[in-house]
Amino acid sequence: MEKVEQVFEGVYYEVKPITHAFVFELKQQWKKFVSFSILSFVIVFLMSFVMYALEPTSLLPDTQTDFLNSGLTFLSMFILIFAACFFFSGIICTEFDKKTGYIIFPKINKFKLIIGKYIGNLMLIIGVVAIYYITLGLFCWYYYGVSVNLLFLASFAIAIVYVIAVSSFVTLFSSFMKSVNMTIISTILILFIGFTMADQLITVFLPDVEPIYSIQYASNLISSILTQPFPDPRYTDITMRDFTVRTWITPTIEIGMTVLVIYMITSLILASIIFKRRQL
Repeated sequence: MEKVEQVFEGVYYEVKPITHAFVFELKQQWKKFVSFSILSFVIVFLMSFVMYALEPTSLLPDTQTDFLNSGLTFLSMFILIFAACFFFSGIICTEFDKKTGYIIFPKINKFKLIIGKYIGNLMLIIGVVAIYYITLGLFCWYYYGVSVNLLFLASFAIAIVYVIAVSSFVTLFSSFMKSVNMTIISTILILFIGFTMADQLITVFLPDVEPIYSIQYASNLISSILTQPFPDPRYTDITMRDFTVRTWITPTIEIGMTVLVIYMITSLILASIIFKRRQL
């Protein structure tokens, strides 16, 4: 019995610092959470109610799948990226930029500190995503009067995995960048412009190569999962004179999830290595 109590006591003292960092991060970031939650609701309200309320007969999609697809496309392209960049940009570099005492005089192990901060920010973003999905689902029910497609829940699960992958990617940059602003700008440029340019170049010069290297391409699963089965082939070709442009629509579920998990694991491992070696 004493050994069991010692084990639980040891676990308690290991988890307690992480819990403290987690709670502290929730208190620190609650304003961002409220801002992004309001923004998510407003965007869904404008896209899914105001726009269709003006001309409901001509603008409202024929099926709930098309309705949900249009709403989720905006989520994967903008909300998730901006939320991840703003919540996770300072998760590591802030400790060095502000010369946090935890690093010099470790009242708490610095890895436990970062783990607590990471989990706290992740829970807040998942909350924002949940608000977006719930609001979109309610409007879908309002217009179509039927239960929401179960694939909508699968889309939510994929969105969570995508958020973790992007958050890990931003955390990697936070591990070696000098300031929060530099991290935000760099990651937004890479995620919005860098991957897009790379995809376009690969598509032009190597049209047969599927851009499975791109985390942005993997994000297409969030909306395309609703349209099962996937089109065969999973790309479209547009011919202009003697030139053909190929656009890849979506990865398969297996490929997309594998890419996201690889980004997640690789980014966190590299971030931990850099964080361990980085000095004030």
